[in-house]
Amino acid sequence: MNEVFDRLSKVKGGTCVTIILNTHRTTPDNQKDPINLKNLITETTKRLENEYDAKTAKTYTEKLNKLADSIDHYHNDHGLMLFVNEDIAEYLRIPTHPEQRIIIDDTFATRSIVRAIKKDTDYYVLSLASGKAKILLASSEDVKEEISDEGFPIKDEQLYNVSRDEYFNRVDKAVNKVRVKNPHQVVILSDENNFHQYMKLADNPNIVMGHITLKNYDEKPANLIKEIWPAIRELTVLRNRERISELEKAVSAGTCVTDINEIWTATQEGRGRTIFVEEGYYQSAKNVNGQLIPIANDEIVSKDDIDDVVDEMIEFTLKFGGDVVFLDRGSLKDFEKLALVTRY
Repeated sequence: MNEVFDRLSKVKGGTCVTIILNTHRTTPDNQKDPINLKNLITETTKRLENEYDAKTAKTYTEKLNKLADSIDHYHNDHGLMLFVNEDIAEYLRIPTHPEQRIIIDDTFATRSIVRAIKKDTDYYVLSLASGKAKILLASSEDVKEEISDEGFPIKDEQLYNVSRDEYFNRVDKAVNKVRVKNPHQVVILSDENNFHQYMKLADNPNIVMGHITLKNYDEKPANLIKEIWPAIRELTVLRNRERISELEKAVSAGTCVTDINEIWTATQEGRGRTIFVEEGYYQSAKNVNGQLIPIANDEIVSKDDIDDVVDEMIEFTLKFGGDVVFLDRGSLKDFEKLALVTRY
């Protein structure tokens, strides 16, 4: 996803169509997805006819339909994005639930890719017991796979009894090898003693997002993840609270901007250090003499109107080396759902 974001976020100019929809990972629900997509393409055609012309609408509709026909919906994830302009026609499956939208602008809408990268719903669960270790790749409360690579699952009770340090060192090195391909955070599932011993020996303890007490090592992976998901969700909430505290400190320091026009200017000038966005917040706007005037999405009547200024603010922030934090709905109620911490 990082490569796709880097490439598509650099596209500027012409007519760029982005279609974003929620999809389903299992049957029979995924049979609804191609119908939903066709309906969105029909809606896109109408917008192109109204905002551009019949020729543009016909050309893009043909490209979108051809792209849609190439998608195997039996392999869908939680979300799907289609990107089409004069030179590009591609789609991307994403592991998060996006807001269903159609965006027509001179850039592609990449916020959902950023959200998927930043939110990173995938994580590893390292289950540690006496002389036994296994690692699972999970997404939210679903198991993706039990890793059978780099020596996992590890079973060496004799080594554990002789030298626990050597045993945990072996497990840690195997974990780091697994993370080379997909560097997600790790949750350790173990008793207190094993957890603390492992952390003392870990080469990179920062990859561990938390610890949950092990109850039954031999429990089936699907049951295991469902049981510990509430605790993992709480770990995510705690991380979000830490980021909000950064925002509160910026308010005290006078480096927090909340007005939409001030944020727009600061991000374009490269002054944005971190932009905080509440989930589900999108804002269409007219740009009148350099000033943004917020409008409803169904009030867009011209190709010069901006489908989502928040998406563009995020792109500018990242372009100049800043960061973006997505928070749950209601987390930024004191900041009108959007805030920017500036560099100066």
